[in-house]
Amino acid sequence: MENNNIKQGITYGIVGGLIFLALSFGLWAVGSVENYVAVTGVTTFIPYLFIILLVVGFKLRKDNGGLYSFKEALQFTFVAYVIYSIIESVGTYVLFALVDPDMTAKVIEIAIAKSVQMMEKFGASEAQIEETIKKMQAEPKTTSFKQVFLGLGLAIVFGFIKALVLSIIVKKNEEVPEQI
Repeated sequence: MENNNIKQGITYGIVGGLIFLALSFGLWAVGSVENYVAVTGVTTFIPYLFIILLVVGFKLRKDNGGLYSFKEALQFTFVAYVIYSIIESVGTYVLFALVDPDMTAKVIEIAIAKSVQMMEKFGASEAQIEETIKKMQAEPKTTSFKQVFLGLGLAIVFGFIKALVLSIIVKKNEEVPEQI
């Protein structure tokens, strides 16, 4: 089953990555940068990969006679998150650095406008707003390989945490009868 867990992890990591690429490039192709930022902000919080891995994890457990160890579940889920994170990072780099090099600057401008709007709504002082704008304007206006690589590292760390949670939910060990 161990080899199957890794194969399934690769398969569903690719599925999740392809969904990300379709959403990301599709939104970029059909809409404005404002729409891209709005929709990708929402899709970031929709845990579609988590849900896919949860459903497939329960199926793998069922296929394994109703038992699925924590180790097996972790292999499957973590491999899937690593593959997904690699595809996400490469896709992001291609979109932001190669396909539309001005995209980062456009996203930063939108983020500044939204931050100012939110800070004003919460009653921040002009000095605080100006300081925030200065910090945000100091950010690089292009997406570098280094930024994407660091983002990949963080994504893998967070993916491991999600994989741990999923593995705890999906695992089911053989029940040991109590001895009196």
